Parts: sequence; structure tokens; C-alpha cells
Amino acid sequence: MIPTIAFTLSLVATVASFALAVRAHRAGRGKLTVSGTVWGAILTALQVFLVVWSALGLVANDLISSVLAAAALAGAACASFNRAAVVKRLSSFDHPLAVALIALVLGAVMTTLALEIPSNHDLTYMYPLCLLLEACLILAVQAGLFFLTQRHGSPSAAVAVALWFVGIAQYFVITFKTMPITPSDLFALNTAAAVAGTGYTYSLTAFCLYSLVFLAGAVTLTTPLGSLAKAQRLAAGSADAGAEAQGANAAAQGIGLHAKRPAPAKAPRRRRAIAVNALVGLALLAGVTAHVTLIDYYHTLSIQVYTWRPLESYYRQGFLPSFISNAQLMVPQKPKGYDADETDTIREELAADYAEDPELGASPDRAAAEQQFSETKPSVVVVMNETFSDLSIYQNMHAGYEGPQYFKSLQDTLFRGDLYVSAYGGGTCNTEWEFLTGSSMAYMGTGLYPYMVYNQRAVPSLVKQFSEMGYTTTAMHPNHANNWNRENVYRDLGFDNFLSIDDFEGAETLRGMVTDGSTYDKVLEQLQSSSDPQFIFDVTMQNHSGYDTGLIPSSKLEHYAIDGEENPEVNEYLSLIEQSDRDLEEFINELRELDRPVVVVFFGDHQPSFPDTYNDLWFTGEDEGTHTERLWHTQYFVWANYDVAGNAQTSQQIDTSTNYLAALMMQAIGAPLTESQEAELALRKQLPLVNVIGYQGADGVWHLNGQEDDSLATELYNQLWAMQYRALFDNGEPVFTLSQQTEANETNPNLAPGTTAVPGAL
Repeated sequence: MIPTIAFTLSLVATVASFALAVRAHRAGRGKLTVSGTVWGAILTALQVFLVVWSALGLVANDLISSVLAAAALAGAACASFNRAAVVKRLSSFDHPLAVALIALVLGAVMTTLALEIPSNHDLTYMYPLCLLLEACLILAVQAGLFFLTQRHGSPSAAVAVALWFVGIAQYFVITFKTMPITPSDLFALNTAAAVAGTGYTYSLTAFCLYSLVFLAGAVTLTTPLGSLAKAQRLAAGSADAGAEAQGANAAAQGIGLHAKRPAPAKAPRRRRAIAVNALVGLALLAGVTAHVTLIDYYHTLSIQVYTWRPLESYYRQGFLPSFISNAQLMVPQKPKGYDADETDTIREELAADYAEDPELGASPDRAAAEQQFSETKPSVVVVMNETFSDLSIYQNMHAGYEGPQYFKSLQDTLFRGDLYVSAYGGGTCNTEWEFLTGSSMAYMGTGLYPYMVYNQRAVPSLVKQFSEMGYTTTAMHPNHANNWNRENVYRDLGFDNFLSIDDFEGAETLRGMVTDGSTYDKVLEQLQSSSDPQFIFDVTMQNHSGYDTGLIPSSKLEHYAIDGEENPEVNEYLSLIEQSDRDLEEFINELRELDRPVVVVFFGDHQPSFPDTYNDLWFTGEDEGTHTERLWHTQYFVWANYDVAGNAQTSQQIDTSTNYLAALMMQAIGAPLTESQEAELALRKQLPLVNVIGYQGADGVWHLNGQEDDSLATELYNQLWAMQYRALFDNGEPVFTLSQQTEANETNPNLAPGTTAVPGAL
């Protein structure tokens, strides 16, 4: 109610101000400028939006922030509509350029606050030098545009508006994912747009309103500068004309009416001013460009986004410094002392260790499984279940929650355990990339999406491995094919077919999303369509965030009271996991009856974004590695509907990380391994867990990434890094992606000229 009233009154005041400005203009008592009218209209539109948004209950019911934001926007709009009067007032100062520079400095400060305040509420927590760096970067860009456009203020104001939008977007991304915006997110805008309207509530907090106060201040300070410069030029031109007229009169009186008139100096002076403005503007913008490209933020300025605390890094260092540091690291970092030949030797030696290890390559169980696999060629189905995790690890959620019961009760798996992943709250594609390539995000950092950034065509993959064995390979995901650039990446990784949302027409949905059960039906359909061995990769969608949709039917809605109080978001999520558990049970039972050998790998890609609250509240006094890794793991199992030679199938507990999971599965079922997989399995005995947060040695001690020591685990971690760099980036192919989301089927190299893709094919 409070924000609705406040913004309605501000809108009325703004409209009244515009009406008075129009009346004054028509009466000749004032003047409406084009730029002032445009900016006034923009600020008015923003107020209209806030009236509607607050009426919908999506603006914080806070008196102080509502009144301040409403007054600031109304004042800024009024100043814009009455631009001429404001400029006249500013022109009265003796040094208009000094006034403009002061306005730019203050505008940059206001812009910095508008960017940070929505999500970074306590700027005293921020490093002062980082805050100064961020403000200086913004000032340099705004001042550069100001001079480059011959002292027009609108470009500087546009920068303020753009960065305010970034600040609001940062707030929502943190709210929904508990992760900050990163450079790689810019490559995933199509994916973000595809899921943005589903299950999320875009409520503006009091801090979002405070940011509007600073935005209004930045716009008010910068937009009049162009008119001020024009007034200054007119005043100078008038003075020149007066001086010229006086000189002409004196000459006429002294030597007669036919004396030659002096040449005006106005044009050369104007050309010099244009050149100086352009040079200053170009120098400022070139300086910013050189600064962010030539100075190593990570090593030289020590601006580092810690993978285990990315939000804290952004809060302490500011959005722009952290974002720039992340962007610089998108260029793959070569391991210290890296040598390709030496790395190849290390891989070969580790593969030899695997072959001689009585528990691995030299195991009788492995030999029996190899013989069986060569004869049976089982189909392999991988289910990467969206946001599937067992939240009972959080002290049963203080609500008696026991987790997904069927999943936990499955006792005849080949092996199962905790899966340490490199995603939390979002970033599904990174978990599937780790599984399909056997690589680890540990060496990439948080907020980077290899699917969107790097070329996958020459990258070794599990898909290509199965293709070489004569398997038909199919990927399926019941959402848009261009999400996370899958339409291109799946092709580059070697999939023969890709079934996207178009192939699930009429499928059962829950909260508007295709259910897990519908994807399992599609898997069974694929298995029954051919007797040839198949590799099927099913990325589900049912459990995707957010969890405050209220669209779970009452018959399927769970009711857990955390410390005696129900949380709708938590209960919606747990209800979805319960439904996933039921669908999984039905799927496994169907496979038990299927008359062909099938192996199933089932795992969750990441946890939802809200357990960090409970992790910090209920688990105190832990070492940082153990505490953080609780958030960055899910659960998995590998199961088969036939008796796998050499395996007791009694659900042996093996905790692992996603980069090892495919190799462990191939080892267990007797499938041929690549040299890299053999090397990784040998190395894994001393380095069992690796993800974007850290790595664990055989002694069970966690080491956070970036905090190296002289342990064996760190040595092996660096060896794994070198082998991964060799496979991904030192393979003779371009490093960065060759095809963006919109180019998918237009440039499909798998199709012969003149042919078209069949539905679902890549």
C-alpha cells in the first residue's frame, strides 16, 4: 500500500510538472528541450511501472525507501522537463566546464551506488580501493563518452541506467541462484530468457528502491550537461560577435565605410574545440580499454573471485572489478610449468599403473566384465535429474524429512554414493559437461560455462567413445534446444540425435514442465525402437527452480514444518523430489522387465539455492572445505537390469566427483577405456574427489582451490590439470566456440548439402 501511494503521488507530480512546462513553453516563458523531454518521459515510464508493480504487491512495503525513491524520480523528471531553467541556473557560474566535471564525478559516484546497492547492502564491507577503482572506471567511461560526443550528457546518463539495470539483474540472479553474474552468463542470455518467466517472483526490495534514488541523482546530474555546453558555446559566440561588431565600428569610423571587415575567429576555435573534445574522449576510453585488458586483475591487483565464496568476492571487491577479473580468466590458464610432451608421458605412466593395478586393469573382475561387455553390448541410459538431491543431509531439515525413499532403498546397484559436482543452485550444463567429457570445472572457476564459451569439437567425450563402439547416441532434454547452446554442443560432442521440447508434444507436465516420467517413457520408446545398443543421455526438467509457483496439486504437496514453521519454497521443492522418486521407481521396474541388458547411471546435477541458509545456521565450527562442500554435492547410483560379471551388485558406497563418474561406470561394466580414463582412474586412488570448490586427498583432507601446498594431493591435482589442458586446449583446434546458439541447424556439418534435419536430429 505504501509504495503504491508514494509512486502514484510522484507520478501525479511529474505529470503536473510536465503540464506546467508545456504551458510555459507555449507562453514563451520557458522552453522544452528534446533531450529533457525524452529523459523526462523515461523517468515517467519508470514511475508508471513502479505504480503497477507495487499494486501487484511486488514492491517492498517500506515507508522510507518508497518515499525517497518516489521523490527522487519525481524531482529528476521535473528537472528534465524544465531543462532550460536548470541550465540557465548552472550557466550563471563563472566556470561551466568545472561545473560539468564536478557533475560527472558526482554522477559516477551515484552510478556506482546504483549498481552496488541492490545486492551489496553494506558498502563498508567492501575494500575501499576496489570501491574507488569501480567508481574511477565508471567515471572514465562516462567522461569519455561526454567528451567524445562533444559534451553531451545523455550517453553518460545512459551508462548510469545500464549499470542500474545490471545491479537489479545481479540482485535477482543472486536471489534465484545464490551466485553472482559472471561474464559467461552473457553467452547464455537465450537460456536465461527461456527460464526467466517460470517459477520466479521478481519482487523489489527496499534496497532496490534506494538504488533508484542514486539512479535519479546520476541522471539529474549528467543529462543537463549537453545543454550547458551548448549554452556556453552560445554565450561565447555572442561575446565574439559583440567584440567583432565593436571592432568593425571602430574601423569604419577611422578609415571609412569601405574598410575591410576582420575575419571571424569563431570557426577555427570551434574546430579546435571539437578536436580537443574528441581526443580527450578517445584517450579516456582507450585508457579504460588498456587498463582492463593489459593489467592482470587476478595476479597484479589481487582481485580474485574465490570459487568457494564467489558472492563474498563480489561483495568485497565490487561488481565491476570482480566481473573483469572473471572475464580475464576466460582465457584458459596454462598450468604452471606446463609441457605437452611431459604431460603425455605422465598420462602414459598413469595408464600403465592402471594396467598393473590388481584392483583396476589387472583385476579378474575387470577381465570378466570385459568379456561379458564384448558379447552383450548393453545399452547405457544416463539420467541427469534436474536439481535432484537428498536434503535430509541437513539434519533432516529439522522437520523429520528422510529424503527420497525409493532412491535410498535401491540395494542392487553396482555402486552408489555422494557425487561432488561443480554447480550450486544453477549451472546444469557444467555438471553434464564434466560427466560427458571427464573434465573438471576445478580448473575453470565458478561462473564459466564451457558449453557457451569453448570449442567442443575436438574434445574427447563419452558420446564419441560409444559411437566408436557402434552405439546409436541420443540426447534428450524437454526444453528449448538452444538452452546452454545444447543444439550445437551435443552435435560437437558426437550425439547422433537430440530430442528437445518439440519431441515432447502432449507429454505430462507438472508446474508447466515435462515430468521425469515422460522423459523415461521416451527413453523406453527409444530402447524398444531398435535392438542395436544405444547410449541415451536424459537431462530432465521437472524440478527446475524456482519453487514458489504454488502450482503443485494439493494431492502431491508435501507439508514439512522446519522448526515448527512451513516454508512454501522448501515444500514445493521436496514435493518435486518425491514425485521424481516415484517416477524413478516406475522406470526401474519397467527396465527390470525389459528383455535386453541396460545400464542406468542416475545423478542430480546440483542442489537448489536455498540450503546455504540452513548450512550456515545448523553447521558451525567446521573447516571451510567440509562446510562448503556440503552444498556442492548430490547423490548418484549405477544400476543394471542384468548380472554384471565381476560385480556383486550390493550397492557398494563409492563417493566420487562428476569428472570420474563415467570412467568408473565404464570400468565396472567392462567397457573399453581410453588412455585418459585409465590414467584418471589410477590417479583417482590418491585424489578421489575434485570439483570447482576444492579437492580431497586419500587422507580425507579437503584442499580449497587456489590454496596450494606441498601435499601429494596437490601434486596430483596439478597433474590432472595438465592432462585436462592438453585434451581441451592444446589439441590444435580453436579454443573458443565456433558456433553460437542461433546458428544451430543452419550450419550443421552432419547434414549433406540439400538435406534437412529430421525432427530431433542434430
